[in-house]
Amino acid sequence: MIWRAARIGVLALVALAFVRPAWAETRIFVASSMVDFAQSAVAAAQLDVEVVAGGSSTLARQIEAGAPADLFISANEDWAKHAAGERDLLPLFGNSLVLVADRAGALEISALPLLLGENRLALADPHHVPAGIYAKAALEHLGLWEALSDRVAAAENVRSAARFVRSGAAPFGVVYGSDAKALNLPIAYAFPAESHPPIRYWAVKLRDDDPAVDAFLDFIDSAEGHKLLAEFGFQPIERPL
Repeated sequence: MIWRAARIGVLALVALAFVRPAWAETRIFVASSMVDFAQSAVAAAQLDVEVVAGGSSTLARQIEAGAPADLFISANEDWAKHAAGERDLLPLFGNSLVLVADRAGALEISALPLLLGENRLALADPHHVPAGIYAKAALEHLGLWEALSDRVAAAENVRSAARFVRSGAAPFGVVYGSDAKALNLPIAYAFPAESHPPIRYWAVKLRDDDPAVDAFLDFIDSAEGHKLLAEFGFQPIERPL
């Protein structure tokens, strides 16, 4: 198949009728944290698809409202189920959770409230966005959420939270390891895996007869796909047979 450049869009919640563009043979909705990987995977697999990126909760609601999508990849199992209905979920890969800073140097995580001072801690919205939900769980596990909850700068998605730190709007942020790598942000602390629920990306096939969707998922599961995942800071997992 002749490759055409993947088109990337970011959806906002709007009360509009959704119409599939004539040129869009296949639309893949992906969590914002994996947009760079998805774009590279589409190019490597030479697929003609549109990649639409946004917060998992936003995309799930768009799908529920009728947005034309053939595949949805969520960073949260609950939002994947929300969009799936009776369809099966497929676990794809994992991620890590880290504290990023506006300058290099490790820190003792217990000192974060003191170091933050009157500044804000950037993270994705802890009420709706998967990365924010994981961040809150990790900080609660470490006994820090109560001291930090009133100093949170909540972003609409995890990539926006990472950009808060990169721009200097916040000195610290809790984001995925892949976002830290994508924006070349210093990692001040890596949250232990046991401090939060496992971070998994879940796929929902919303149309059964789309060869491009199958090819995209097969690429992720290939040796080349696993190598690309690692390059972007994700963690390949063993998928069930």
